[in-house]
Amino acid sequence: MKKVADVYQGLARFGRGAGARRGDWTLRLVESSDVHEDGWLGLDGLREVGVVQRVRTERHLLRPFDVLVTARSGSVQVALVPPEVSRTVAGVTLLVVRPREPESGMGHWLWYFLTSAHGRAQLAKRMTVSATLKSLSARNLGELQVPVPSPRELDTVARLVEASEAAYGATVEAARLRRETLRDSIIHRIGRRAVPTT
Repeated sequence: MKKVADVYQGLARFGRGAGARRGDWTLRLVESSDVHEDGWLGLDGLREVGVVQRVRTERHLLRPFDVLVTARSGSVQVALVPPEVSRTVAGVTLLVVRPREPESGMGHWLWYFLTSAHGRAQLAKRMTVSATLKSLSARNLGELQVPVPSPRELDTVARLVEASEAAYGATVEAARLRRETLRDSIIHRIGRRAVPTT
């Protein structure tokens, strides 16, 4: 992985190694709980934090097609940062994988690989286990062996990921609308003929 991407820990805001101190520069903070099982990162509803604006903190700003990997959790989750990200940082419980050439489709590929059964098995091998928690270090993640496709294949994978995720999102939204429509229809129909109770 180190040949194609940089891997680093998310931003620490407390303690001796803190990369940010409290201030009036407002950023959105992504935490492990914001990384969903479907592998995509939703930006709505993220918690906002105020920090001092400085170079060290600015380096932690997420970029489109960074890949986030949970560093401390019961199970490994991986998410691809969407292109509309802005003024957002990853928290200390996340690892950030930053492709050196994101425009090549490498971010899409790394996300595709890390969410595959093979990629997840490789991640599991590099985790350390304590009594209650699994953890993954930036160093161990950086040493992961990742096959690198040709430039043409990278472009194909990037297009495939974008198309499949758009289709997935549309399907989930359609299912949600069907469920809500059916529920509201049933409630309305029964409500019209039922005797109200208090």
